[in-house]
This record gives sequence, structure tokens and C-alpha cells, in this order.
Amino acid sequence: MRTLIAGLLGIFLLTAGIAVGEKSELCARASAGTWTEWHLTSFGAWLQDPTLTDVQHYDLTLEVRPSTRELIGSCVMTVKVEQPNLNAFRFRLRDNFLITNLQLDGRPISFIRESITTVRAQFDRPYQQGEVFQLRVDYQGVPVSRGFGSIEFTTRSSGAIIVATLSQPYYAYTWWPAKDENTDKATLTFSLIVPDTMIAVANGMLQGVDTLSGNRLRYRYQHNYPIAPYLVAFAATNYNHWSQTFTYGEHTMPVDFYIYPESDTTANRQAWERCLPMLRVFSDIFGLYPFINERYGIYQFQFSGGMEHQTMTGQGGFWESVTAHELGHQWWGDMVTCATWNDIWLNEGFATYSEALWEERKPGSSGFPALRTAMLNRRPSSLDGSVYRYDTSSINAIFSSNFAYRKGAWVLHQLRWVLGDARFFDLLARYRQRFAYSHATTEDFVAVAEEVWGGSMRWFFDPWVYGIGAPTYNWGWTTTTVNGKPYLLLSLRQTQPSNYGLYTMPIGLRLTMGSQTQDLRIWNSAQTQYYVIPTPSPVSNLAFDPDDWILKGASNSEAYRPGPPVIVEMNPAPGVQTTPPSQIDLYFQTPVAINASHVSLEGATTGVVSFSFAYDSAAQRARLTFSTPLKPDQYTLRLSPSITALNSGLALDGEFFGDLPSGDGIPGGEAVIPLRVLAAMGDVDGNGCVDDADLLQVLFAFGETGALPADTNGDNVVDDADLLTILFHFGQGC
Repeated sequence: MRTLIAGLLGIFLLTAGIAVGEKSELCARASAGTWTEWHLTSFGAWLQDPTLTDVQHYDLTLEVRPSTRELIGSCVMTVKVEQPNLNAFRFRLRDNFLITNLQLDGRPISFIRESITTVRAQFDRPYQQGEVFQLRVDYQGVPVSRGFGSIEFTTRSSGAIIVATLSQPYYAYTWWPAKDENTDKATLTFSLIVPDTMIAVANGMLQGVDTLSGNRLRYRYQHNYPIAPYLVAFAATNYNHWSQTFTYGEHTMPVDFYIYPESDTTANRQAWERCLPMLRVFSDIFGLYPFINERYGIYQFQFSGGMEHQTMTGQGGFWESVTAHELGHQWWGDMVTCATWNDIWLNEGFATYSEALWEERKPGSSGFPALRTAMLNRRPSSLDGSVYRYDTSSINAIFSSNFAYRKGAWVLHQLRWVLGDARFFDLLARYRQRFAYSHATTEDFVAVAEEVWGGSMRWFFDPWVYGIGAPTYNWGWTTTTVNGKPYLLLSLRQTQPSNYGLYTMPIGLRLTMGSQTQDLRIWNSAQTQYYVIPTPSPVSNLAFDPDDWILKGASNSEAYRPGPPVIVEMNPAPGVQTTPPSQIDLYFQTPVAINASHVSLEGATTGVVSFSFAYDSAAQRARLTFSTPLKPDQYTLRLSPSITALNSGLALDGEFFGDLPSGDGIPGGEAVIPLRVLAAMGDVDGNGCVDDADLLQVLFAFGETGALPADTNGDNVVDDADLLTILFHFGQGC
């Protein structure tokens, strides 16, 4: 369901007597009276365990009498028993309707009305697991509209009457009997009897129109895809109708349009027909239109926005974004339906992001700039709520424009930034495939995302979906040069309110260096974090999250805050060296307080190595000098976190992850750096002479694995290749 023009919405709210909350983008509103009725029937005895039965098909016949505002209906539910023993079945139908007949497999049975909304059919015998029964409910009465306008009889400005339904989220019971669980979808046969001055529109394919006595017509629809009860809908008025054809590869289907005669202009027809290129774009992005074997359509109704009734969307106007939103719902909301109303962002956040994807991918689009603008236009006006809707006691609580719609869309936008395009759209494809024509929870979506990511993503979903708020970033930068090489120094703080928590996110930086720019990512996971980044040349300007991938409370530039020391360079470099070094130089990005006691070097076989130590504060260099070159061995160089920066007093950020600069951006980490010296010329014992002693070391270690001195080529196996190295260089240096 989607949003509307503010002025029209205001008119609708005033005329409908709707209670307005902060959800200014919803296409309709719940009436104040709705809340009371929902609380009276909140999740209590009327709700059976949805897993006990499986509704397979609804056969609904409904006569609409506009002159008396009366409905006369009959619904046959085909239901499979999923528990060992079933003695009753609950369905929902409001108590203003008179149930004139209730039959179980053709036999009359009794019922108990448990509440305003709920009826319990009393079985005349137990039904066993695996049995299938048919329950027929005949009923009639004058409906009472609830929610967004679950069933409305409205006289248009032209004088024509329109009768239309909008059951979302849980108001199907106000006009037809159903089990009414999002987790129990069924196929549908729907016959609508209306005055012959009306055209009746409903889900699925029109099978035929029958002429009945009394100036009536019967429209027969068949929908062979599973549908959630809240998506079942109809509308009847004096529509003008036209049709187009959508072709996608080998697939072809009709696209039908039903419009008020007074709205039937070329401009309005063209506006709605934009759904044809949208169908192509969304099929490219999300996979083939889910109901390709039937149709898609748009019909005009009296509500002021749009509603994604399966295969046939109702719209109150001709806005492009609403058309995109409701069409996006055919994938996200209709084919894959939120299992609970807590998970409504899986419908509305996805459909809102579909609007932005249309702006990015539509013919003639500028691409990413259009996507960026679309998302900035969908920024929530407040951030202090969760995407996951903990409170589902009213439709205003569920359908939060800020959180279910806009922030939900930003969750997907940011997830795309985290995963990258290829993995993000793979995620959507896997999610669709796994839950197609069924239902999903937030945790179901998280599980698929973690499968694509390759690990836990609680760091993303817990704050962004289940938590409240968004990060506020304060950042400052400067540059420095160490040993002739330029570096960017960045300090970053998250300063959002403490109850928002901390956010772990990759953040984009755009570096300007002369006439060139370079984009890179940093990962931020702490309240205060520091970065030392090597650059090809000195940075003259820095843009923080330049493409606005992150939903931020604010982004504030400030003076650079000096951080902890990090090791930016080591000579010789960490890793494997083929020439035994006589000294090791360590460079820091800032002057440090350091002495020999802060540094140690130990070989796996040679043990602790002694050295002389010197620190050059001008060069920001610590030098370890050895009395003789290091012998072949696997060495570990350690630098204590007691080393501190002279300008900030912060402790060494020394963690080594395979490359320099060291650190994780947080002060207080020991540096543990590996250095392996190989006997590349065959001098295994490092005495300067390749002789019998070196040969014996290889022979004694032959076949062993690991970083051993006898492994002269560094492949972690002492084998023929190492023996040949000794023999080839035998006698050298002696």
C-alpha cells in the first residue's frame, strides 16, 4: 500500500473521519473506532493455531446491492486437517451478518459466535489428520467498514456509485468469511453479482459474465495462485475498460485497466500504462512477474492512494511512484507475504525501495544519481522507531510511514551497499525462490542474507531493523608523510543518543588528490575510531559517504582528533624474506614514546634475539640492529601496547591483519608481526657456509611440514626441492 499527494490525503482524511498519526505517507487511514474493535478481538481465543488446518481453496459468491448497501454471500472453504483430531473450525465474519446456513460437507451443523469477529463451527464428527472437508457459510447483511475502509459504498462526484473493498491488514471479516491468516494462502473462485450498470473487478482472470434476472450481471473470476485473505478484493462501478499486452520473453499476458469515465483522459491512461515498462524492469530485477499466467491490472477506487490487491491493484490516482510501489508489491507482499504484521516492512519497505529502483532503472534514467535522489526523497522524517513493528494493536502502529516504509527501504538500500549489487540481487532472488507464493518473517530474510554474506549479520539487522535510531557521525581528517610516503589520517565518532546504540557499517570515502579522485571503504564499529590510510599522493579534499548510502542522523565535519600510534611501514616487510636482514626499521604515523623494553623478537627455533635499539623522533622510526644477520627461521616481532602517541597519549593500535598499517582503529592493541627468513641459498644454519651441516638438517627434517629452517623455498614442506637447493649451492661461502 502506498502514499499519496498531501492535499488529496488531507481531503480524504477529513471526509472519512480518519484519525491522523505520524504516518503521513499511507494511502489510507484507520478510523478511530477501529482501534476499539481490534482490541476487543485481539489475539485471544478467536485465533486458532494456524498450523492445525490448511485452507486450500475459497469459492466465494457475493451479491452486492448498492441500493440497500446489502451483501448476500456464500463461501465454500476447502480445508485440509493438519492435526490428529479436529472437532471445530474457527473463521472470521462480523456479527452484523446473519449466517443463514452453515454446512459441513453438505450437512447442516451448528456454530458458536465467540466474539464480534469470530465464529466457531461445531463439527458433527471428528475429522482426522489428512482429511479434507468443505465448510459452506451462507450469510447476508449490511457490512460495517473498518480499518482503511474495508468495504465502502461511495457516491462519486458524477453521481455514480462505487462499491470497493480494502481489507488490509485484518478486516476481511467485515465482508466475507475466511480463516484470515497470512500464513495460510489458498486459491480463489470469486463470483460477483452486481447491477447491470456496473462492471465488477476482482482478483485473477475473468472467466465470463452471465446475465441474470432483475437487471443483474454475474462476473466470474478464477485465481489459481495462492492468495492471502487480506489481498482478496473487489470493486464495482460504471468503469471504462481497456487492455494492453505485456510480453516478456516467451511469456505474454493481458494488462487490464478500469477507470472512471470522468477520469478517462489520454494523460491518465498514459500514466497508468507506465506499469508496462515497470513490469519489464521489475521482471529484470526481481524475476518474472509472479502471476504471469493470469494478468496484471489497475482499477480506480475511492481510496486516496493504492492497494496491492493480488493481480489487480486499486489506485485512487495516477501518480507514477504509487504505480511503481503497488506493482513492486506483486513480488513483495503478494507472492512473498509478511507472516505477521510485525514483519510488515518485508512488504512496505520492499515496495518503497521498488519505487527507487524504478527511478534508477527506468528508460532514460540517469542511473545511480536518480537512485540517490529517490532515496533522499524517502528519508524518514524521524528516526526514533524500529522497522520491526513491535506494536500491532492498531493499523497506525503497523503502517508507519517513517519506519515500515521509509526506514524499511533504507534497510534494503544499505544492505545493497554492504553486499554489493551482485550479492544483493542474488539475495532477493534466493529470498523469492525460497518463499514464493508463501510467507516469510524477518528472521527468514535474515537467514537468507546471512547465507549470501557467509556469516552472521546480527551486527546489521539488530540495530537497523530491531533497534531504533540511526548513527550520527562526527569526522575530521588531516594528512602526514612518513618515510616519503603520504597518508590520510581520519578520526571518526558516533555521537547519536546512547539509546540508539552503535552501528557497524562500511563507510565510503572519496579522496581528492590533485585532479584525481579515489573511492574507498572503511569499516566503522566503535564509538570512536581512527584510520591511517596510505594514499598515492597527498589528499587535498575528503568527502564522507559521498553517495549517501547510509541513513544518518547527521554528518558533521570537525577538526581532526589525534589518534593512537600505528605501524605504517616495516623494513624488511612482514612475511617472507629471502635475504637475512641485519636490522628492522619500524615507522609510525606520529611521534611515539617507545624504548627497547616495548619490543621483542623471537625465532621459533633460534629463540629470543638480542638487538640494539634506537628511536629517531624526526623520522618517527624505531630501528632494531642485530650483531649478525638473522638466521633462517620463523620469527615473531612483538610491540607492546604500552607504546603511546606523544600528541594524544593513546596506546598503540598494533593488531596485524596481514598488511600495514596496523590496527583496528581502536587504541590498545599489541602488534604481533610474523617475519620468515628463508635459507634461499642453502645456508640453513646461517653460518655463511653451505656445507654438510646444512645438508644434514634437510635430511633429518625430510618430509616434515611447517615453517622450518630446512624448508629453503618456503612451501612448508621439507622435500626434494630443498635438498636440491643445498646440493646446487654446496660449498658456497666456505
